[in-house]
Amino acid sequence: MTIEFSQYQYYPCLQCSEPEHIGYRELSDEDKDAILPIIELSQTKNEASFGDTIQAVKGLLASRPFILDLSKDRAPTAFVPKQNADHAKIKKLQDAQDSYNSELLALLSPVDGFAAWRTCVSAFPHAVPVLQFTDPATQGKSILRQAAQLWKAGFERLAIRVTQECSDDIFPIIGQIIAFLDSADQLLLIVDCGQGRTQIAERAEFAKKAVARVVEELDASQVLSLSAVCLNDTFPSQTETKIYESYSWELWREASTGFPFSYGDYAANRRLKKQSTYMPGDWKAQVVYALPESWIVYRHANAQDTQGWIDGSKAVMAHAYFDDGIACWGSSIMKSAAVGNLDASGSARFWHGAKINMHIHRQIRYARDVAISADEF
Repeated sequence: MTIEFSQYQYYPCLQCSEPEHIGYRELSDEDKDAILPIIELSQTKNEASFGDTIQAVKGLLASRPFILDLSKDRAPTAFVPKQNADHAKIKKLQDAQDSYNSELLALLSPVDGFAAWRTCVSAFPHAVPVLQFTDPATQGKSILRQAAQLWKAGFERLAIRVTQECSDDIFPIIGQIIAFLDSADQLLLIVDCGQGRTQIAERAEFAKKAVARVVEELDASQVLSLSAVCLNDTFPSQTETKIYESYSWELWREASTGFPFSYGDYAANRRLKKQSTYMPGDWKAQVVYALPESWIVYRHANAQDTQGWIDGSKAVMAHAYFDDGIACWGSSIMKSAAVGNLDASGSARFWHGAKINMHIHRQIRYARDVAISADEF
């Protein structure tokens, strides 16, 4: 299978939570064909093993091409309630969390060119592996060996991800990796600007500087073949009932003044760092409708009230900005709820998945329109 990075305009980045997998799974085949998702291996739920993660991703992607990465977030510590603590149950949970973290640390070990990660990658022959590292200043030879061994094993496309936390030592290594490939278009540079609704200009500047540093390491003949994705997300963490602008395209546009980036985001999924396995007992129904560069968000006033999805669907569809411009699984359950039918969607995970599903469906088409407009100038 030959993957051409340049043929994809949109790269959604997903981890392994159930709502994210629901959102992707319910996409049409046409939508799945239009994207090259970045899938980060992560714990699927509390107490789940790394093997559960592997099986979940295999079941989700099957033989479709995708980019395979590894979330470096550790499984959180088992929550210990102040009263009536079941210490046997807590120990079982903590043992499971420790086991997951032990496997994660092994996958991040640089020994023998990140051999454990390469073994993991071998289970996904249709994937484009993302090269792993934690400290490029000390792991340079291990990163190069990792890339060379994956290439030797038959992975003709590779990817590497840089964040604002990376040291500049990674950029000469990227240049050396491209030097032994047949062409620069066989390595995808993922410039991850993180999430958040502030410091948009600063994060766009990081993207421009990062790709410029890579370009410095290349021969002039290689530069035009380089593919890069500007990845970020600005979905709000706390929402009231209102319309929220997305600043992700604004960031992408600014970053693209320095290089023709493809567009990527976290599929409107706010990623939170969990300190423990504590799960709040209450929830509030939320309905989110994706627009090209914003979201209509309804958050119900009452906790644990399924009527909120019905009221929210009606409110979203009555909103002045609602355009009825998408037709996908997520929009269909919203329309069903608006007429009082919750038979297939009476759970928060489905509405979280619907938000992701609608967002990806919308961004596929918007990214394509943006690319067409750019080609016309």
